[in-house]
Amino acid sequence: MGGKFSDDQKAVYEAVLAALQAVEGEMKEGTPWIDMQTKTYEIILTGLKGVGLLKGEVADMVSANLGAVFMPHGLGHMLGIDTHDCGGYPDW
Repeated sequence: MGGKFSDDQKAVYEAVLAALQAVEGEMKEGTPWIDMQTKTYEIILTGLKGVGLLKGEVADMVSANLGAVFMPHGLGHMLGIDTHDCGGYPDW
C-alpha cells in the first residue's frame, strides 16, 4: 500500500493501540489478567464497531468471545515457562 494504511487498516491499528495504552495505564500488581484481557477485547471491538467493521452490542461480542477472532492468542500470548502456556481463559 505504499507505506500508507487503508482506512480499515488504520482503524485496526488505532483500536489495537488504544487497547495497548489502556492496559498499560491500568496494569499494576494484583490486577487480574482476565480483567485486562476483557478490557482489551472491549476496546478493540468498540473501535472496530465505531468504523462500521462490526455491528451489535460490544458486551454481546465479548460474551460470544468474538475478540478471539481478532486476537486468538489473547493478551500476552500466555508466555511463561512453556512457549504456549495454557490457562487464564475466561468462562464466557
